[in-house]
Amino acid sequence: MKLKYNFVINEVAGEYIALAVGSNKGFNGYMRINTTAKDILELLKDDIDRDSIVSKLCEMYPDAKISEVGRSVDETLEKLNSAGLLI
Repeated sequence: MKLKYNFVINEVAGEYIALAVGSNKGFNGYMRINTTAKDILELLKDDIDRDSIVSKLCEMYPDAKISEVGRSVDETLEKLNSAGLLI
């Protein structure tokens, strides 16, 4: 899976903002996201599966429990899918 649209992610006033850019005819807006969602969105710029996302995040955050990482990934992917942002 990967993101349906192009996003630019910036930190603004201590929060991450993902802004849709280009000719995104289905989504014109932005999302406030946390650090984990930022990392997931970055990984979703390329085609990647859920388990690979979990694996890469566990490498990035070696002190995190795999069960917590998996839960965060599942929640984020569900929100993105519900919003129609994944292909």
